Amino acid sequence: MESSAYYSIGRVVDTLKDEFPDISISKLRYLESKGLITPERSSSGYRKYGDKDVNQLRWVLKMQREHFLPLTVIRERLGNANQKSESASLQLPQINPANPPDETLEFTKEELIKRTGVSETLFTELEQYGLLPKRNYRTGETYNADDLFVTQIILRFLAYGIEPRHLRYVKRSTDSEAALIDQRLTGLDDSEAGRAVTELAKLGNDLKSLMLRRLIHEATPFTLN
Repeated sequence: MESSAYYSIGRVVDTLKDEFPDISISKLRYLESKGLITPERSSSGYRKYGDKDVNQLRWVLKMQREHFLPLTVIRERLGNANQKSESASLQLPQINPANPPDETLEFTKEELIKRTGVSETLFTELEQYGLLPKRNYRTGETYNADDLFVTQIILRFLAYGIEPRHLRYVKRSTDSEAALIDQRLTGLDDSEAGRAVTELAKLGNDLKSLMLRRLIHEATPFTLN
């Protein structure tokens, strides 16, 4: 869609028609009535859609068509995503896999949900797909700062329509990488092991970033302004 300040409801329909043939003005009004989109209004009362609104509509329609989700579930997931996208940029500490997780911060399940704003349903999905460890709440097992950061990152993915089930590849890839590194630590003292983990983790991240850049630009070349 070409860059512009706002779009009329009719122009939004025309823009999305090829991608979603059953889109109509009445459907956009219906989605608005269900709280899935909130366009601004002009002084004369006409709806004004920005680029963010159009992208949000595209995501909602994809969730309906490809995942057959009811509007109530889509609205809940949209709320999870917007809560973090409207906040300040996520600031993560410097992460070195050679250092153990920070255990000075502890969260119960309820505290982690409250702190991040995730829903109970989304939290269960994070556990189901191995993105969060399963804790025994009855025995008092808690979550740490790493679990908080993981949950916040997942919320950012969700803002792009990427759900926990799509991120299973991250868990599988991490499991394989951790096993490979662990094999190379045999016979090393603590100091040597720490240096090896630090370097191997950085090499792995750099290699993945370079390969990702190559593959993305081979598939869809673009240039950042």
